[in-house]
Parts: sequence; C-alpha cells; structure tokens
Amino acid sequence: MEENSTRWLALREAARRILVEQELIISVPSPYVENWQRLLLNIADSMPQRLEFPTIQEGDFLVSQKGNEIFHVGANEPVSVKTLWLPYNADRIKNELIQMCSELLLAGYPGCSGCGYRDEEDEWDEFAHRQRIKKPL
Repeated sequence: MEENSTRWLALREAARRILVEQELIISVPSPYVENWQRLLLNIADSMPQRLEFPTIQEGDFLVSQKGNEIFHVGANEPVSVKTLWLPYNADRIKNELIQMCSELLLAGYPGCSGCGYRDEEDEWDEFAHRQRIKKPL
C-alpha cells in the first residue's frame, strides 16, 4: 500500500482512533481474537500511562464506542460523517489495522512528531475523504 494514498491515510486515521479513543469495543471473528489481544499488550507496553483499554470480543468485525461505529468497513457508505468510511475488504483490513497501529506505536504515537498527533495535523476531514474515494480514477 502506497504511503499517503487514500487507503493508507484512512487506515492511519482508523488506527489513531483505536489507539486514543476510550471505551472501545472491538468485535472480531474468533480466528483474529488472539492477534487483537496481542495488539492490546503492545498498546499497554507502549502507552504505560493509559489505564483503560479496548474490550475485545468475538463477532463480526466492528469497532464501536458507546454503541456507535467509529469506522465502518464495507461498500455501504455510513450516514454519519463522524464515522470513518473504509470501503475495503474486511478480512484484509483487520490485519492492516493491526499493522498500522503497531507502526504508530513504534513511532511513539501519540507523542511522536509528525506521526499523526492532532496538535500537529489538521483534523480528519471525513467529507473530503469520501469525495476522494468516490472520485473516478
């Protein structure tokens, strides 16, 4: 995947949300549970100041916070522009998100310079993201 491509930027935003949002519930099919639990251990090691971690449970792939999706994986565009849209293959996304989270953690996220910390970058523009996705090649 090409760095700074639409897909790469969207995955990076999804990974940032996983790493910083509180009260997340991450549902994944049973073959992926162990990989996601391992990611939680990496988060704990990399962010010792964090006291609350996402809950991992078995189910269809979904990352939610207080009953709302923080991003939506699939062809159907979500109604809310607060929901990041990832119109990609769900099986591939699960592993790519773990990899992106791991890369951000290795870079020192959320305190690293230039790796996505909100004080250094513009807020995520979901409307512009959706327009890039819909733009014909």
